[in-house]
Amino acid sequence: MLQKYFVYITLWFLFQFILIEINCLNAPYTLKKRDEHTATLVDNKLYILGGSLLNEVGKDFFYIDFSVSFNIQNLLLIDLSNINTVPSHFGAASARGGANNDTLFICGGIGNVTVDKVELVYSFNLKSNSWSIPKITGQSPISLFAAETGIINYNGMMYFWDGIVSNVNILDTINLIWKKGSSIGAPKGGLGSAATLLPDNKIIYMGGIGDKSTLMNLVYIYDTINDFWSTKITSGTIPPNKIGSTAVLGLDGQRVIVFGGIPTADIANAPKIPLYELNLITFEWHIPKTSGSTPASRENHRANVIGNYMVITFGIFYSEPENDILLLDISNVDEYIWTNEFNPSSSIVKSSLPTVPTIPTKPSPLPTISSQQYISSNNSNIVGAIIGSLIAGALLSFVGSYLYKWNKNRNKDGSNLNDNQANTNSQAKRNYYPGQEAVQPPAPASVIDRSYYHGREIPNNEIQELKQEIHDLRQIILQSNKQSTSSMGNN
Repeated sequence: MLQKYFVYITLWFLFQFILIEINCLNAPYTLKKRDEHTATLVDNKLYILGGSLLNEVGKDFFYIDFSVSFNIQNLLLIDLSNINTVPSHFGAASARGGANNDTLFICGGIGNVTVDKVELVYSFNLKSNSWSIPKITGQSPISLFAAETGIINYNGMMYFWDGIVSNVNILDTINLIWKKGSSIGAPKGGLGSAATLLPDNKIIYMGGIGDKSTLMNLVYIYDTINDFWSTKITSGTIPPNKIGSTAVLGLDGQRVIVFGGIPTADIANAPKIPLYELNLITFEWHIPKTSGSTPASRENHRANVIGNYMVITFGIFYSEPENDILLLDISNVDEYIWTNEFNPSSSIVKSSLPTVPTIPTKPSPLPTISSQQYISSNNSNIVGAIIGSLIAGALLSFVGSYLYKWNKNRNKDGSNLNDNQANTNSQAKRNYYPGQEAVQPPAPASVIDRSYYHGREIPNNEIQELKQEIHDLRQIILQSNKQSTSSMGNN
């Protein structure tokens, strides 16, 4: 009867496999609103970590898959929180860098007072999906104020300027060394400013809290190669000075697009315009033409360029029905489009945080989690459940067929079993020598497989009973899975 137990155990494992797969597909993942989080683009994946929530600081770690088309109300989210070892925090900077460009760096930030100290730098290995605290030499800063304005250049150097400390703090992500940059000619402020990297490895800073040097009629440019500050006077429709806004480089490299932020003065009379554009040739501000539903301005969000879109994530000072994720199609410089639909572009993916050129790497695959508005659509769940059912059904059929053929062959060979055993025992006696360990070749598989049953034949009625039990259990599993799928479809 051991073969029966084998069948039962096999079927039980297959049944559990189906239940686990269905439960994973249905596992809800409630995405929380946040601001001052980090958002880093790596190989069509936007990694989001931490942030300040309504009554706490966050430790959530997940990414949004931008390799496929989707509607922002049905996001494909991959939750990595179970492997996150970074304490809860907000206000950090992030960038992709490292010697092989396979490391995600998290720098600075403010932690929750109820948890352990937040280290100055954490690193996430994109190959092994593991966190660590890197050993960095050089004179490290005591703290990184306004770390969210941290920008990495095309040489893997990450720059931090807040207008408070006396130097620009520089992290060499390739050699893991802290360095210092010049602050001569820098703005006397910078907290809450918008910054982005330009094509010539220069960083442009706009707005923030400080003296008149932070007004938007003047922008500051830091040359990361020559360690030199310069300024440019702007004209046109100059936006009010803001904090908490974001800036990205346009697809043509000739304009900077600034979104959101809160005016630092005369808030009541400040224009409620969320989007401005600065021409990098003439340094003239203007309000770009847009179509679609224009969202309200928000603060302390994050912005990345992914394909043809400026992707804005989370922030504060917005409410439903406005989405946590905003998409602005910036492929046409004459008219930008606010849209809910993302379509992967055939063009090279661009990000407001550049990366060091290297051989692309592919992180280990992780399970996907879905939900309505914060979870992927129920269609994916149904498809996954059906595929799981088909796989389980095929495995059940294979096991049943294999056991049937196995028993049938054993019955056919049963009549010769005693002779084989006798021959084997006789051969063993001839090769045995007292006081000497005999090393013999392994017995043929047919002898090993059949010898256990000592020539016992399996009656046909037991074979039919086994086949019927397999068939009945298979029908039960498939029917249960069908009911689960119908239930998901109704939800």
